[in-house]
Amino acid sequence: MTAPAPGAAAPAVAGLAARAARALERPGAWFWLALLLGALLRAWLVVATEGSFDVAIKRVHGHSVNTWGVLGAYARSELLNHPPSMARVFAGFDSLAQATGLPFRALWRAPFAALDLATALLALRLLRGFRFRFALVAAYWLHPLTLIFSAYHGNTDSAVAFFALLSMAGVAAARPGLAGMALGLGLCVKLPALVAAPALCLALARWRERALFVACALVVGALGALPELAQDPGLLWRRIVAYPGTSVVTPRGVAVWGIWYALRSASTPLAEAARAHNTLLCMLPIVALAWLRRGRSDARALGTTLAASFAILYGTTSYWAFQYLAWSLPFWLFVDPRVAAPLSALLAAYVWGVYALYTGSPWLLGRWDFVRHAPWPPLLTLLRDASVLGCFLVGWGTLARALLLRRRRAAARA
Repeated sequence: MTAPAPGAAAPAVAGLAARAARALERPGAWFWLALLLGALLRAWLVVATEGSFDVAIKRVHGHSVNTWGVLGAYARSELLNHPPSMARVFAGFDSLAQATGLPFRALWRAPFAALDLATALLALRLLRGFRFRFALVAAYWLHPLTLIFSAYHGNTDSAVAFFALLSMAGVAAARPGLAGMALGLGLCVKLPALVAAPALCLALARWRERALFVACALVVGALGALPELAQDPGLLWRRIVAYPGTSVVTPRGVAVWGIWYALRSASTPLAEAARAHNTLLCMLPIVALAWLRRGRSDARALGTTLAASFAILYGTTSYWAFQYLAWSLPFWLFVDPRVAAPLSALLAAYVWGVYALYTGSPWLLGRWDFVRHAPWPPLLTLLRDASVLGCFLVGWGTLARALLLRRRRAAARA
């Protein structure tokens, strides 16, 4: 038998790669199987797992609202930091669980798991013109973080991402009123939807459009807070607007996030000052990035701006809860895959590792327990620091490139 000539297999391999690339450009059977698999995994997480402590907290909120009313619940709990519209939703699910006898943990998480499909399909629409948009959406739908935050964790953060993405669709379609209303709905879910506001607003070309966007967002957000906003605005301010965020620390004193911990300087005066002015320190560069990239309303550019805005927040903030990552997940689809893929894989490894540790199961089947699973392996510390620094570099690196590009353009015009 004659041995193949050196390099003879190369054309065959290249042809196979080309056929695989062409297959990924179209929604073949592989795409529908990916959607089915993602749906089954979410259904399994909703039914078979208990979720994090947030599930129990939401039921307590719902029971408190049903017992004391919305304002009464705010007065009795500093942990109730969602807007009044969501407080009423908590109460509705608590009542539904009592009326049907079905477990609250499943009833509560199922709608957010389903909403994530709407997020994926909306992203597919916005990715029109991208060569591998079906592959990107399939990767999103099967990503460990989207699975965890939509179907396991038990908080509302994946809904914040959906409404921010819906607002982005409005901006990309040059419909500032609808974009503002979509963001306003996000504000009715949770106030951190405001992180996306600078990029969305300044992507619009004219100040009249920006004013309409802001007005619609504020009106819809305010309507969602009525009548409590009119009855006791001070209480709502203290519970929702002035809520400082969550700094999650294990029983043995390990913080689960933070740039100062990653830099081993958490106890320095500079770190203390940063914590005292956390909101300002995070929002100023986010607004600066939005201004430097203003007027760029196409999906790729705006999605990149939003992903970088959240990366600045994640890489700069002194306060953190795991599910905050959910705010940014769909926007990573618009970022250069050479940046988005490794960072999102790193974040997934870290978050899944922590959740597996605290449930005692790689399948997240155990009870979420900070105390019983308190020991913190060195690998998780390494993954935490790498995740924080990765977000910091991507966010602030995007800001630095935007500033450099503006200066070059100004110099060219001069």
